[in-house]
Amino acid sequence: MGRKPCCDKVGIKKGPWTAEEDKKLMNFIFTNGHCSWRSLPKLAGLLRCGKSCRLRWINYLRPDVKRGVLSDSEEKLVIDLHAQLGNRWSKIASHLPGRTDNEIKNHWNTHIKKKLEKMGIDPKTHKPIISDSAAEKINEDHDDNLKASINASSSSSSSSSSSSSSSSSSSGIVDEINLSCMDYFWEELGDFIGLDFNTFSVDDEHEDHESLSLAHEINVIDHQLWNI
Repeated sequence: MGRKPCCDKVGIKKGPWTAEEDKKLMNFIFTNGHCSWRSLPKLAGLLRCGKSCRLRWINYLRPDVKRGVLSDSEEKLVIDLHAQLGNRWSKIASHLPGRTDNEIKNHWNTHIKKKLEKMGIDPKTHKPIISDSAAEKINEDHDDNLKASINASSSSSSSSSSSSSSSSSSSGIVDEINLSCMDYFWEELGDFIGLDFNTFSVDDEHEDHESLSLAHEINVIDHQLWNI
């Protein structure tokens, strides 16, 4: 079942209100209040439906209705409220005394909405409008930055690996040079004192004091040379 109509529509007048009708409606409400909008037209002597009487009173005839274009401060408040409430015009109107929801909605659609679009702001989301070309440019910049970051990371990794390899190679070369120098030193020393250090050893049968002393001195010299 649908809602019962406010009137039977028979003999009901439509179209613009006349000054005489406005006067009848105002006199009745000032004297009796608006009571029930369904029964008001008959009590006031009007051939209008209850809904038409209600809208005429709220939007045009009540004493506190403000006339004229919304001020800059009112527009700013409407924009802020619309960002929070959307198209809930009755809620928005409750924050602007004397302004009706219908008036605010009309002003939004004819003035504020166009003004925001000219400023590059989306009236629905209240965020900057991004054109297709701008969005494409942003995506391209993002891809370029990502590629540059990956390349920089790869270059850093390769440089570190190359540096480590170079360091290991240099260390091996130094050790090889040191070993060659040590062999040359012992060879020259052996020629000087008449002893072949490559075959020199101290076994149990020839473990005399002089051999042990010489072996000890050789070990000390060898240790000192390697620590240079």
